[in-house]
Amino acid sequence: MNMIFARLGAILYTAWGVFHVYVAWQIYTLGLTEQGIAQGRLFQLAAYMLTISLFAIVVAVTRNWRNDNLGYWLNIVVVSWADIIWVLVVVLPGYVPMARGLIPPAVWVAAAICSTIARRVRAPQLAQA
Repeated sequence: MNMIFARLGAILYTAWGVFHVYVAWQIYTLGLTEQGIAQGRLFQLAAYMLTISLFAIVVAVTRNWRNDNLGYWLNIVVVSWADIIWVLVVVLPGYVPMARGLIPPAVWVAAAICSTIARRVRAPQLAQA
């Protein structure tokens, strides 16, 4: 049962990452319309978003899929940090509608819940071994 939740969590983290690769592309294309430091900062933000997205995907595919402890903590910390900042800086001030802005964090929360269930279910099995 734990592997079902681990793999569901990995799929959700991967979906989160793929969506944010697209977000990185959107930020990059927005940067193309700017000049000077504004363009450079948008390109920097796009690179950060791409890096975080690819990190989440790689960890999900290589570690969360196997219910790995390090993978659990890597994605829970990095993806949580990214989406908490999103909510605090963009959603709560109203730069995007609340319903639209909370969809990516909902995927993150679902991934975190599934991964946590997988880790919790796994613990008693290891104790019996």
